[in-house]
Amino acid sequence: MKEITGIVIRVTPFRDNDAMVTVLSNDKIYSFLARGVQKMKSKNASSVNLYNKSRFTLSNTKDGLTLRSGEILSSYEKVRTDLDMLAALDFIGEVTNRLVIPEDASQVYMWLEACLFALNDTWHDPMTVCLIYLAAVLRINGSAPEVNECVICHEKKPIVAMNYNRGGFICKDCASSLNEPKTPVGELKILRYMFKVDIPHITHAIFTLKEAKSILNDLGKFVQKEYDVTLKSIQLLNKLN
Repeated sequence: MKEITGIVIRVTPFRDNDAMVTVLSNDKIYSFLARGVQKMKSKNASSVNLYNKSRFTLSNTKDGLTLRSGEILSSYEKVRTDLDMLAALDFIGEVTNRLVIPEDASQVYMWLEACLFALNDTWHDPMTVCLIYLAAVLRINGSAPEVNECVICHEKKPIVAMNYNRGGFICKDCASSLNEPKTPVGELKILRYMFKVDIPHITHAIFTLKEAKSILNDLGKFVQKEYDVTLKSIQLLNKLN
């Protein structure tokens, strides 16, 4: 018998009424078989709904870990009543499933829980939360661009550009010598904030939508190149007003 607490990040139908459930917890990523959860009267069905935070009791069987019982701790109900918030959930879920590796589970779990709380309990701007969450995942797995200094000369001179291919911020002098096009000041400020912010302060800023969308699309291209992963949910976020 094993008891875990975590957030459901993937549910895959299996056999007639069963499902394979993947949960991100504060120590690892678990996958287990949940028998009968696709039945209308299943007592455990609600506990394995996507993005619910639940407590699960699991047992070891010939099929591996199998769900015995589940208890919802938070269902983040408010998020599910708004189309923009649902688009954010879709994005956060895709980032979690496609970019998070098991070794980083404990660190990512804290950010996932905090971002779901920000969307549901403080009704914080979904685009802002999405960018902060993606930045956190990239930072945790070691792929975040340099936003503390010029990536070329390593000096803390006035920054005028961001180049993902070069690895981060570029100062005025280096940008001039490289003919690097300037990045809008507002985008540079957002980038520094989202890659530097800690969990207690994720709701202390709201990014302007035009600049946030520009950054989102640039990061989508960066993820495509670095991981060979296309984040399809970006298309939904781009429709936010």
